[in-house]
Amino acid sequence: MRKENRIREAFKEGYNLVGLTTAVAASVALLNPLPLLAGLVVEAAYLLFVPDSRWYETRIARKFDAEVEARRQRLKAEVLPTLRVELRERFERLETTRTQIASQPASSEAWFAQVLRKLDYLLEKYLLFGSRELQFRTYLHSVLDEVRHADPPSAAEKSGFIIEVTEHRGKRRVRGRAGTSKAEGERPAEAELPHDPADRWVSLTVDEIQDHYEEEAEEVRQLLADEQDPHTQAVLQKRSEVLQRRREGIGKIGRILMNLNHQLHLLEDTFGLINDEIRARSPEQVLAEIEEVVGQTESMTRLLEEIAPYEQMIARLRT
Repeated sequence: MRKENRIREAFKEGYNLVGLTTAVAASVALLNPLPLLAGLVVEAAYLLFVPDSRWYETRIARKFDAEVEARRQRLKAEVLPTLRVELRERFERLETTRTQIASQPASSEAWFAQVLRKLDYLLEKYLLFGSRELQFRTYLHSVLDEVRHADPPSAAEKSGFIIEVTEHRGKRRVRGRAGTSKAEGERPAEAELPHDPADRWVSLTVDEIQDHYEEEAEEVRQLLADEQDPHTQAVLQKRSEVLQRRREGIGKIGRILMNLNHQLHLLEDTFGLINDEIRARSPEQVLAEIEEVVGQTESMTRLLEEIAPYEQMIARLRT
């Protein structure tokens, strides 16, 4: 913390403000400026020496860590119950790993405090990314329902690929199975699908939705080719553009959702790596490892901020 900030924080400390108030009150009550002057002298000495002391540095660090912990607990209480069961369990394992790391003998070292603070930052990001993962997943679910109710038989049956979702011991399993209505080669082979179950669900869902939009767009193009009325042509042309934008939008949402999934895995792997290496590698190496992941996490945060207007545009297109 910069010296100016430390002085500002020291001035705002409750005991310091109480002391100043007492000095002012004593001067007013006694109609004597000496208590106030003495208080100002003590205040000057306090601000000159205390903010630079090791005692105050430790106090500020503990206060900062307590505020971070309180903020994370509030975020956890708000977000964790809304996440998928699998993500809740994974987050709880991260907290356990963080506790294991904090119990290391090096916990009194200054560099170790930096490691713990960065891990706390990543725990917060895990909750925030998990929340966004839920938002995007819920959005894809809603569009998939919209597509499947658009025309019977269902889009899944027409596409020749059906997404099956089953629950087993609280964990969701997703797999695709082939139908019979589409020509061989129009869908990726099983080996070409992502191995990660979450990515597989996203891939199958995005493909099904995009196929539906492409079929609708083809119908609109056929209508447009036969239409003579210029006003109707304008409407059909606009509808074709909207369908294309929705198709592209679903693809972008799918890519971001996959990215979020891998980002969550990266955070989990990082906690495991730090837990492995904190006993064997130098402080500089450990800090460099975690700093690299923090940088990647901040990049993901900026990406999510950048697409916020895009999400609003998608929502408007659906209305």
